[in-house]
Amino acid sequence: MVILADITRTDGVALKLCESINSPYPILLISRQENLNFNEQVLSLKGQKYVIADFIEAGWNWDRKETLIVGKNIEHFKDCCQSGWEVLDSFVKENPPVLYFKRELLKKDATDKILPIEYPNWQKEHFTQSREQFNTRPISVLNYWGRSHEARLIVHGEIWKNAARKGYAVCDNIYYINHFMREDSNINKWVSLWIPHYARIDISEILKINEMSKLCISLPGAGVKCFRQTGEAVVNGIVVMPEDNLAYSYPFVNNVNCIKFPIESVNGVDKEWDFIDAIEQALNNQNLYEIYLESLKIADFYRFDNYTKYLENIINTA
Repeated sequence: MVILADITRTDGVALKLCESINSPYPILLISRQENLNFNEQVLSLKGQKYVIADFIEAGWNWDRKETLIVGKNIEHFKDCCQSGWEVLDSFVKENPPVLYFKRELLKKDATDKILPIEYPNWQKEHFTQSREQFNTRPISVLNYWGRSHEARLIVHGEIWKNAARKGYAVCDNIYYINHFMREDSNINKWVSLWIPHYARIDISEILKINEMSKLCISLPGAGVKCFRQTGEAVVNGIVVMPEDNLAYSYPFVNNVNCIKFPIESVNGVDKEWDFIDAIEQALNNQNLYEIYLESLKIADFYRFDNYTKYLENIINTA
């Protein structure tokens, strides 16, 4: 049984994941809401063993110094201080769960009772390319994004700026992609696509481009973790992501199964995104194909059926 913290709204993907988990305990699903409309059904958990699945996004400018834990410290997070949140916080404080799964969980705050959770991989398994097929992929880097984090605009601008400095070619319109691939003779092709929420493209079309790309950039959005990391870029490519000091069910290790680049933050706002050098080094990495193979293991781990079984095993041994 899944109980929603908010009676009117929830995270649809997280709900489908939780409903598919064969759990001996009820699961309380919490997702980010500006004003929580507290669900009185939560009170039925009093005195029961239950599990929390917390998919709250702490915001694009979260300073990543403290993990938001309902029942512990919501007063430190301004988006969770309305009356509905206070009622939920008080209930969890007085009735702690058996396990607490947390999407935006700092490594330093992970315990045997507070564990990471991510969005699953819904995509079908793709054919594994040979070394030669991967090494001859015609696109160096793919970046597709919506405006849920201002750093995404900065990165898009940096890609164009460095194209002028370094001489690579850029396509920034998905409707130009076929002509770009056919007409542009530059062997170093980058693709950076702004795809707003009102002009969504089916993910299968994006993955076709990803399958032609050696690297795929995944940046924070409304939260630090992005569905692109666990359910899209890794399906048939290598994800490029910033260092984020978060705990993951399946660890992302730089130069092993992903490419990471450092960021510099000032007062919780990311100021510098030193990703161009990291990408250029990665493109010259003689072990890039091995990183691609390890990336496919991430995709398989997070594939929906596999990931629900992983979560079930944790809950059943709690």
